[in-house]
Amino acid sequence: MSGERAEASHGDWDVVAETQDVYEAELVALRLREAGLEVRLIDQSFRQEPIPSVRSFAVVRVLVPTEHAAEARRLVAEPGKPLEDLESEES
Repeated sequence: MSGERAEASHGDWDVVAETQDVYEAELVALRLREAGLEVRLIDQSFRQEPIPSVRSFAVVRVLVPTEHAAEARRLVAEPGKPLEDLESEES
């Protein structure tokens, strides 16, 4: 996952994370939604073989409303709980 870009925005939505894969963006979005934030994904990736992995052709952006961007960036920067901890909480 690449670093956050505070200057990137789309109207009233700010980019809080960028990834090269949709599944990574979905994981970030899941974490933010669990914290009660509204999230949108913009998949601007293009895949056609054979083409090397070029960043400009492979970017998925995670956006939240501007007023929640600082909180979302903090949540994205925090390390997540290990899977073992999550499984023990469910028991």
